[in-house]
Amino acid sequence: MKKTKSIAFLLILLLTSMTVSAHQDFWVVTESGNVKTRIKTGYQYEEIKKVQIIGELAELLAKKLNYNEPILLDFNHYYVGTAEPIYFLSFDNGTIKYNYDGARKGKPLLSKKGIVVRQVSSEFDIVNTLKMLEYSINNWKTIKKEQTKIEYNENYCDWIINSIDTNKSIDILASKETEVIREIKKTKIYRPEKDFKSGITYYWQNNKYNIVFKKNNKEELVTSLNSIYDIQRKWNTVFIFETTSDFLVYDTYKKEIVSKKWKIENAEKNYRPYEINHIGGDKYSISFYYYSNEPGIQPKNQILIYARHDDKLIQNLNKLMKE
Repeated sequence: MKKTKSIAFLLILLLTSMTVSAHQDFWVVTESGNVKTRIKTGYQYEEIKKVQIIGELAELLAKKLNYNEPILLDFNHYYVGTAEPIYFLSFDNGTIKYNYDGARKGKPLLSKKGIVVRQVSSEFDIVNTLKMLEYSINNWKTIKKEQTKIEYNENYCDWIINSIDTNKSIDILASKETEVIREIKKTKIYRPEKDFKSGITYYWQNNKYNIVFKKNNKEELVTSLNSIYDIQRKWNTVFIFETTSDFLVYDTYKKEIVSKKWKIENAEKNYRPYEINHIGGDKYSISFYYYSNEPGIQPKNQILIYARHDDKLIQNLNKLMKE
Protein backbone atom coordinates (compact mmCIF):
# COMPACT_ATOMS: atom_id res chain seq x y z
CA MET A 1 0.00 0.00 0.00
CA LYS A 2 2.80 2.42 0.92
CA LYS A 3 4.52 1.69 -2.39
CA THR A 4 1.32 2.42 -4.34
CA LYS A 5 0.79 5.71 -2.50
CA SER A 6 4.39 6.75 -3.17
CA ILE A 7 4.03 6.03 -6.87
CA ALA A 8 0.70 7.88 -6.99
CA PHE A 9 2.24 10.94 -5.33
CA LEU A 10 5.18 10.85 -7.77
CA LEU A 11 2.82 10.62 -10.74
CA ILE A 12 0.79 13.63 -9.55
CA LEU A 13 4.00 15.61 -9.01
CA LEU A 14 5.20 14.84 -12.51
CA LEU A 15 1.91 15.55 -14.25
CA THR A 16 1.57 18.96 -12.63
CA SER A 17 4.90 20.01 -14.17
CA MET A 18 4.13 18.77 -17.70
CA THR A 19 1.91 20.38 -20.27
CA VAL A 20 0.92 19.72 -23.86
CA SER A 21 0.89 23.00 -25.71
CA ALA A 22 0.32 24.04 -29.29
CA HIS A 23 3.38 25.12 -31.17
CA GLN A 24 4.34 26.80 -34.40
CA ASP A 25 7.16 25.96 -36.78
CA PHE A 26 10.06 28.37 -36.83
CA TRP A 27 13.23 29.10 -38.80
CA VAL A 28 16.81 29.33 -37.57
CA VAL A 29 19.18 31.19 -39.89
CA THR A 30 22.97 31.30 -39.53
CA GLU A 31 25.83 32.51 -41.70
CA SER A 32 29.38 31.20 -42.14
CA GLY A 33 31.33 33.33 -44.60
CA ASN A 34 29.51 33.21 -47.93
CA VAL A 35 27.28 30.33 -46.74
CA LYS A 36 23.82 30.94 -45.31
CA THR A 37 21.96 28.07 -43.65
CA ARG A 38 18.28 27.98 -42.79
CA ILE A 39 16.34 25.24 -41.07
CA LYS A 40 12.58 25.07 -40.57
CA THR A 41 11.53 22.82 -37.71
CA GLY A 42 9.02 22.58 -34.87
CA TYR A 43 11.06 22.06 -31.69
CA GLN A 44 14.61 22.50 -30.43
CA TYR A 45 15.94 19.43 -32.20
CA GLU A 46 19.64 18.65 -32.41
CA GLU A 47 19.23 18.96 -36.19
CA ILE A 48 19.52 22.73 -35.62
CA LYS A 49 23.06 22.25 -34.30
CA LYS A 50 23.89 19.82 -37.10
CA VAL A 51 22.84 22.37 -39.71
CA GLN A 52 25.20 24.90 -38.12
CA ILE A 53 28.01 22.32 -38.32
CA ILE A 54 27.15 21.77 -41.99
CA GLY A 55 27.37 25.54 -42.55
CA GLU A 56 30.92 25.68 -41.15
CA LEU A 57 32.03 22.70 -43.24
CA ALA A 58 30.36 24.17 -46.33
CA GLU A 59 32.32 27.39 -45.90
CA LEU A 60 35.57 25.38 -45.82
CA LEU A 61 34.49 23.45 -48.92
CA ALA A 62 33.69 26.64 -50.82
CA LYS A 63 37.12 28.06 -49.92
CA LYS A 64 38.90 24.92 -51.11
CA LEU A 65 37.01 25.15 -54.42
CA ASN A 66 37.67 28.92 -54.68
CA TYR A 67 33.95 29.73 -54.78
CA ASN A 68 33.16 33.10 -53.18
CA GLU A 69 29.61 33.74 -54.41
CA PRO A 70 26.50 33.35 -52.19
CA ILE A 71 25.42 29.86 -51.12
CA LEU A 72 22.12 28.93 -49.46
CA LEU A 73 21.67 25.58 -47.71
CA ASP A 74 17.95 25.35 -46.95
CA PHE A 75 16.69 22.53 -44.72
CA ASN A 76 13.02 21.63 -44.21
CA HIS A 77 12.79 19.30 -41.21
CA TYR A 78 10.06 16.66 -41.47
CA TYR A 79 9.89 15.79 -37.78
CA VAL A 80 6.52 14.02 -37.44
CA GLY A 81 7.73 10.78 -38.96
CA THR A 82 10.37 9.33 -41.25
CA ALA A 83 11.01 10.92 -44.63
CA GLU A 84 13.70 9.88 -47.08
CA PRO A 85 15.81 12.90 -48.13
CA ILE A 86 14.93 14.71 -51.34
CA TYR A 87 17.28 17.35 -52.74
CA PHE A 88 16.62 20.36 -54.95
CA LEU A 89 19.55 22.11 -56.68
CA SER A 90 19.12 25.54 -58.24
CA PHE A 91 20.87 28.82 -59.00
CA ASP A 92 18.61 31.67 -57.88
CA ASN A 93 17.83 33.84 -54.86
CA GLY A 94 16.17 31.03 -52.88
CA THR A 95 12.57 32.19 -53.33
CA ILE A 96 9.74 29.70 -52.72
CA LYS A 97 6.17 30.10 -54.00
CA TYR A 98 3.64 28.61 -51.64
CA ASN A 99 0.76 26.91 -53.48
CA TYR A 100 -1.39 26.58 -50.36
CA ASP A 101 -1.52 30.37 -50.11
CA GLY A 102 -2.56 31.17 -53.68
CA ALA A 103 0.97 30.73 -55.00
CA ARG A 104 2.18 33.50 -52.72
CA LYS A 105 5.78 34.34 -53.44
CA GLY A 106 8.09 34.23 -50.45
CA LYS A 107 10.89 36.68 -49.82
CA PRO A 108 14.29 36.21 -51.49
CA LEU A 109 16.70 34.45 -49.15
CA LEU A 110 19.82 35.66 -50.92
CA SER A 111 20.65 39.27 -51.82
CA LYS A 112 21.75 38.11 -55.27
CA LYS A 113 21.50 34.86 -57.19
CA GLY A 114 23.68 32.02 -56.02
CA ILE A 115 23.81 28.29 -55.40
CA VAL A 116 20.81 26.89 -53.52
CA VAL A 117 20.87 23.36 -52.09
CA ARG A 118 17.45 22.67 -50.57
CA GLN A 119 16.42 19.44 -48.90
CA VAL A 120 13.46 17.91 -47.09
CA SER A 121 14.15 15.08 -44.65
CA SER A 122 13.61 13.79 -41.14
CA GLU A 123 17.39 13.74 -40.63
CA PHE A 124 20.13 15.66 -42.41
CA ASP A 125 23.23 13.81 -43.52
CA ILE A 126 26.35 15.97 -43.31
CA VAL A 127 28.52 14.25 -45.91
CA ASN A 128 25.69 13.86 -48.43
CA THR A 129 24.92 17.58 -48.12
CA LEU A 130 28.58 18.39 -48.79
CA LYS A 131 28.53 16.15 -51.89
CA MET A 132 25.49 18.03 -53.18
CA LEU A 133 27.21 21.34 -52.58
CA GLU A 134 30.44 20.21 -54.22
CA TYR A 135 28.52 19.15 -57.33
CA SER A 136 26.66 22.47 -57.36
CA ILE A 137 29.87 24.52 -57.12
CA ASN A 138 31.51 22.57 -59.92
CA ASN A 139 28.40 22.64 -62.13
CA TRP A 140 26.57 25.86 -61.26
CA LYS A 141 26.41 26.99 -64.89
CA THR A 142 24.77 23.70 -65.91
CA ILE A 143 22.32 23.96 -63.02
CA LYS A 144 21.42 27.52 -64.02
CA LYS A 145 20.78 26.39 -67.59
CA GLU A 146 18.84 23.18 -66.83
CA GLN A 147 16.72 24.22 -63.82
CA THR A 148 12.96 24.47 -64.30
CA LYS A 149 9.95 25.36 -62.18
CA ILE A 150 8.72 22.28 -60.34
CA GLU A 151 5.87 21.64 -57.93
CA TYR A 152 6.58 19.73 -54.75
CA ASN A 153 3.63 18.88 -52.52
CA GLU A 154 4.82 16.14 -50.18
CA ASN A 155 5.87 16.01 -46.51
CA TYR A 156 3.75 19.07 -45.60
CA CYS A 157 5.32 21.16 -48.35
CA ASP A 158 3.35 22.73 -51.20
CA TRP A 159 5.99 24.57 -53.19
CA ILE A 160 6.79 25.92 -56.60
CA ILE A 161 10.60 26.14 -56.79
CA ASN A 162 13.47 26.00 -59.24
CA SER A 163 15.44 22.78 -59.45
CA ILE A 164 17.20 20.48 -61.83
CA ASP A 165 15.85 16.93 -62.13
CA THR A 166 15.72 15.58 -58.57
CA ASN A 167 16.78 12.14 -59.84
CA LYS A 168 20.22 13.63 -60.43
CA SER A 169 20.82 13.46 -56.69
CA ILE A 170 20.85 9.65 -56.91
CA ASP A 171 23.90 9.78 -59.17
CA ILE A 172 25.60 12.43 -57.01
CA LEU A 173 25.17 10.43 -53.81
CA ALA A 174 26.31 7.22 -55.52
CA SER A 175 29.54 8.82 -56.73
CA LYS A 176 32.79 8.25 -54.87
CA GLU A 177 33.93 10.83 -52.38
CA THR A 178 36.46 13.22 -53.87
CA GLU A 179 39.79 14.05 -52.25
CA VAL A 180 38.34 17.46 -51.30
CA ILE A 181 35.45 15.86 -49.38
CA ARG A 182 37.83 13.43 -47.67
CA GLU A 183 39.96 16.35 -46.51
CA ILE A 184 36.94 18.30 -45.27
CA LYS A 185 35.78 15.26 -43.26
CA LYS A 186 38.98 15.39 -41.23
CA THR A 187 37.99 18.80 -39.86
CA LYS A 188 36.95 18.84 -36.21
CA ILE A 189 33.76 20.91 -35.72
CA TYR A 190 32.46 21.26 -32.15
CA ARG A 191 28.80 21.45 -31.22
CA PRO A 192 27.93 25.15 -31.54
CA GLU A 193 27.12 26.58 -28.11
CA LYS A 194 28.39 29.96 -26.92
CA ASP A 195 28.31 29.47 -23.16
CA PHE A 196 29.78 25.96 -22.90
CA LYS A 197 33.00 25.86 -20.85
CA SER A 198 33.45 22.37 -19.41
CA GLY A 199 31.82 18.96 -19.16
CA ILE A 200 30.38 16.62 -21.79
CA THR A 201 29.96 17.80 -25.38
CA TYR A 202 30.82 16.47 -28.84
CA TYR A 203 32.56 17.34 -32.06
CA TRP A 204 31.91 16.02 -35.56
CA GLN A 205 34.80 14.48 -37.49
CA ASN A 206 35.09 11.72 -40.12
CA ASN A 207 31.33 11.25 -40.07
CA LYS A 208 31.32 10.43 -36.34
CA TYR A 209 29.94 12.32 -33.36
CA ASN A 210 32.81 12.15 -30.89
CA ILE A 211 31.73 12.58 -27.26
CA VAL A 212 34.39 14.36 -25.22
CA PHE A 213 34.91 15.57 -21.67
CA LYS A 214 36.38 19.10 -21.63
CA LYS A 215 37.98 20.87 -18.67
CA ASN A 216 40.59 23.65 -18.43
CA ASN A 217 41.01 23.73 -22.20
CA LYS A 218 41.81 20.01 -22.23
CA GLU A 219 39.63 17.24 -23.52
CA GLU A 220 39.44 13.47 -23.43
CA LEU A 221 37.50 11.27 -25.84
CA VAL A 222 34.77 9.25 -24.12
CA THR A 223 33.16 7.44 -27.08
CA SER A 224 32.15 7.89 -30.71
CA LEU A 225 28.60 7.58 -32.05
CA ASN A 226 27.25 7.19 -35.57
CA SER A 227 24.48 9.70 -34.93
CA ILE A 228 22.98 11.98 -32.29
CA TYR A 229 19.25 12.62 -31.98
CA ASP A 230 19.34 14.76 -28.84
CA ILE A 231 21.59 15.88 -26.00
CA GLN A 232 20.24 17.26 -22.73
CA ARG A 233 22.15 18.36 -19.63
CA LYS A 234 20.24 18.03 -16.37
CA TRP A 235 21.89 18.85 -13.02
CA ASN A 236 24.99 16.59 -12.86
CA THR A 237 23.85 14.28 -15.64
CA VAL A 238 23.93 14.34 -19.44
CA PHE A 239 21.48 12.33 -21.55
CA ILE A 240 22.60 11.63 -25.11
CA PHE A 241 20.15 9.97 -27.49
CA GLU A 242 21.95 8.26 -30.36
CA THR A 243 18.59 7.62 -32.05
CA THR A 244 14.98 8.48 -31.24
CA SER A 245 14.86 5.52 -28.85
CA ASP A 246 18.41 4.71 -27.64
CA PHE A 247 20.14 6.76 -24.98
CA LEU A 248 23.25 6.72 -22.80
CA VAL A 249 23.82 8.62 -19.55
CA TYR A 250 27.02 10.53 -18.77
CA ASP A 251 28.34 12.27 -15.65
CA THR A 252 28.69 16.03 -16.12
CA TYR A 253 31.91 16.22 -14.11
CA LYS A 254 33.58 12.97 -15.14
CA LYS A 255 34.80 11.47 -18.39
CA GLU A 256 32.68 8.34 -18.31
CA ILE A 257 29.42 6.70 -19.33
CA VAL A 258 27.39 5.76 -16.26
CA SER A 259 24.69 3.61 -17.87
CA LYS A 260 24.12 0.81 -20.27
CA LYS A 261 22.43 1.70 -23.55
CA TRP A 262 18.72 2.00 -22.82
CA LYS A 263 15.93 1.63 -25.39
CA ILE A 264 12.65 3.49 -24.83
CA GLU A 265 9.42 1.61 -25.50
CA ASN A 266 6.92 3.31 -27.87
CA ALA A 267 9.64 5.72 -28.98
CA GLU A 268 8.68 5.27 -32.63
CA LYS A 269 5.43 7.10 -31.83
CA ASN A 270 7.18 10.15 -30.39
CA TYR A 271 7.82 13.14 -32.65
CA ARG A 272 9.47 15.73 -30.41
CA PRO A 273 12.48 15.96 -28.08
CA TYR A 274 11.95 14.21 -24.75
CA GLU A 275 11.07 16.30 -21.72
CA ILE A 276 13.62 15.42 -19.05
CA ASN A 277 13.45 16.69 -15.47
CA HIS A 278 15.53 16.13 -12.36
CA ILE A 279 12.96 15.07 -9.76
CA GLY A 280 15.25 14.72 -6.75
CA GLY A 281 18.24 12.71 -5.59
CA ASP A 282 19.57 10.60 -8.43
CA LYS A 283 16.20 10.30 -10.18
CA TYR A 284 15.03 11.82 -13.46
CA SER A 285 11.78 11.71 -15.37
CA ILE A 286 11.67 11.27 -19.14
CA SER A 287 8.32 12.15 -20.66
CA PHE A 288 6.71 12.18 -24.09
CA TYR A 289 3.29 12.11 -25.72
CA TYR A 290 2.04 9.84 -28.49
CA TYR A 291 -1.16 8.90 -30.30
CA SER A 292 -2.39 5.32 -30.14
CA ASN A 293 -5.40 3.07 -30.71
CA GLU A 294 -5.92 2.76 -26.96
CA PRO A 295 -9.24 4.13 -25.63
CA GLY A 296 -9.36 7.36 -23.67
CA ILE A 297 -7.89 10.82 -24.02
CA GLN A 298 -5.35 11.40 -26.80
CA PRO A 299 -2.45 11.92 -26.97
CA LYS A 300 -1.20 9.46 -24.36
CA ASN A 301 1.52 10.48 -21.94
CA GLN A 302 4.34 8.07 -21.15
CA ILE A 303 6.56 8.84 -18.17
CA LEU A 304 9.80 7.00 -17.55
CA ILE A 305 11.78 7.17 -14.31
CA TYR A 306 15.55 6.76 -14.44
CA ALA A 307 17.59 6.08 -11.28
CA ARG A 308 21.17 6.92 -12.09
CA HIS A 309 23.03 5.34 -9.15
CA ASP A 310 21.50 1.93 -9.78
CA ASP A 311 21.18 2.45 -13.55
CA LYS A 312 17.53 1.37 -13.42
CA LEU A 313 14.71 2.49 -15.72
CA ILE A 314 10.95 2.30 -15.19
CA GLN A 315 9.60 2.34 -18.75
CA ASN A 316 6.02 3.41 -18.04
CA LEU A 317 4.94 4.90 -14.74
CA ASN A 318 1.28 5.10 -15.84
CA LYS A 319 1.25 1.39 -16.63
CA LEU A 320 2.90 0.59 -13.30
CA MET A 321 0.20 2.58 -11.50
CA LYS A 322 -2.52 0.48 -13.12
CA GLU A 323 -0.80 -2.70 -12.01
